[in-house]
Amino acid sequence: MATQTARRFCLFLGAALLMAGPSSGQSAEVTSEAAAQPVEIALRTRTIPSVDACRSLPDLPRRLATASKYDQSIASKSVIDPAARQRREDQLAPVTNAIRNLALEARRNGNPQSTACTIATLRHWAATGALTDMATSDANLSRDRFTSDIAGIVMTLQARGQDLRGEGEIRAWLATLARQTMAYYDGEAGPTARRNNHRYLAGIAVAEIAEILGEKPMREWSKDAFAIGACQVDTLGYLPLELARADRAYEYHLYAYGALARLAIRLSASGSRPLPCEDRLDRLYRLISRGEASARDFARRTGLEQRTPSPRHLEVIALVPPRLEDMGTTGDVKNF
Repeated sequence: MATQTARRFCLFLGAALLMAGPSSGQSAEVTSEAAAQPVEIALRTRTIPSVDACRSLPDLPRRLATASKYDQSIASKSVIDPAARQRREDQLAPVTNAIRNLALEARRNGNPQSTACTIATLRHWAATGALTDMATSDANLSRDRFTSDIAGIVMTLQARGQDLRGEGEIRAWLATLARQTMAYYDGEAGPTARRNNHRYLAGIAVAEIAEILGEKPMREWSKDAFAIGACQVDTLGYLPLELARADRAYEYHLYAYGALARLAIRLSASGSRPLPCEDRLDRLYRLISRGEASARDFARRTGLEQRTPSPRHLEVIALVPPRLEDMGTTGDVKNF
């Protein structure tokens, strides 16, 4: 992450600040007549210094240039290159930690200072164009989850009664992230990435931003992303592109199912029913949800003993396909 110094803005804490945000034309400096002394937050490369009002919150980069962790000489992309994985983890860890820390700050329910600090940090990320320059294919693919997590922070604030409709800079930044994602998968992604699990994860991110912004075209793009995945499920429940992952086929079916199920829940909650090929999601779920029996099915189908999926991948078994009668509540889909 590039060194950034001498970037400061003042956050005045007061009741008027917490209930109103600036218009899209305002700078990152926020004022309130009801505020007392300003709390100065210095945004640096790694952290915001700990002060009375705000916890330490890292910054986000504008540019990412990561490379795949998989050995590119193996067509199935199922063998991890340890050195490549470490380099990638080192590059992404500051981004992951920054977003995770801000999500924790946003969830401090009933703490007005945390709410103010969360919004101030989002304003700063928006002003600096965080994550808007993806220099490699892997960086584009990696950004989808980050975008979804950032949208989740905004949705958390909104669910707690924070009106962010006046936060023009944040909203414009979210729109940029969504439109860049759509443009990448529509025109730049490879033939596999634009149709496999990556596309479904991108669909979640775009659907969440569509919900925040009220953007119907984004919601329709996400609905198409669901259809691209669900309509590939064959009569036995397999996804052809994930079967190509050799001894990781079962693992990647779990991963793809989790993305499709979360996307179905998000779209259904926003009124996008029925979904194309939604009945096929049940087939996929029946295939992947039987533990060792599922692993044996994949071993027979691929001719390869399957790697044992991690507990994180197996957690998606608890996420059953949505039913029309279940759409009164969506639950916490971010847990999966």
